[in-house]
Amino acid sequence: MVKFNIISGFLGAGKTTLIQQILKSLKDEKIAIIENEYGETSIDSTVLRRVGFEIYELTSGCVCCTLKEDFRRTLKEILNQNVDRIIFEPSGIFILSEILDLFKDVQISSRCTLDSVTTVVDAAKFFKQVNSYSQFFSHQIQAATSLVLSKIQQVSNQEVRLITQELRKFNAQAPILAKNWEGLSPEDVSLLLNQEQRQAVQKTGCNGGELPLSPEHNFESFGLQTLKRFEFRQLRQILESCKNGEYGQILRGKGILQSGHTFLEFNYVDGDYQFRELKESPLGAVSFIGKGLKTEKLREIFGDET
Repeated sequence: MVKFNIISGFLGAGKTTLIQQILKSLKDEKIAIIENEYGETSIDSTVLRRVGFEIYELTSGCVCCTLKEDFRRTLKEILNQNVDRIIFEPSGIFILSEILDLFKDVQISSRCTLDSVTTVVDAAKFFKQVNSYSQFFSHQIQAATSLVLSKIQQVSNQEVRLITQELRKFNAQAPILAKNWEGLSPEDVSLLLNQEQRQAVQKTGCNGGELPLSPEHNFESFGLQTLKRFEFRQLRQILESCKNGEYGQILRGKGILQSGHTFLEFNYVDGDYQFRELKESPLGAVSFIGKGLKTEKLREIFGDET
């Protein structure tokens, strides 16, 4: 049976980074990765391709609603190949309860088993996001067979303890991993991808109770590929403008942009941002998710000059 692992988490929690760490411990397996970007452009696929894995992209929607049938076809296509494991990174507003029906399809369930659901929780943004987007948190945390805290270096040990206590209100059983990801051991990865909770996941979620009703996907997205070049200072000014609401309420932004003879990769999460220089990249692209996005302004900033 092909193992199917979901790495879930709210917008900007760090799912792709965790997948990169997990892949280091699975070198002996043939793995396919499915990437679901809510926006039109997939940045995460580019990141994972750089480390040599085959990526299947599903963009411009969420697989738990508008892209559900596309996901079914993609999953069947992969199962016709010789793979040991499928790792699925859904969009940050993924709802597990909406996709469990796919595993009732005999063509899928006879060859593939839903092995684990790991939910990544942004420790730095937890208390803000759990209050603002509680329904999405309820789904993603309650459905998890394991929970992983990201960005713990940005919070105190006391905050980590408080977050853990809050997580237990949603999910009393799932193991919680709170450590620097650079030090993830094969044993840690085994804990995340465990099979013990499989039956509970396939029925209702790790807690064994009914999952909450699905919230509406009332987010907007904008993305494009671009050959436009940016200086370090220009990109910083743009991201500062994002914080000030000049381009709408941006919850998540990411991109890879040309800068001279190199590239700048940026990540923006609800007011905080960081970027780094890359020596090479196959494309320049940006993607934004939020509410009330001023898409024409974003297009003017990032679109190619004509």
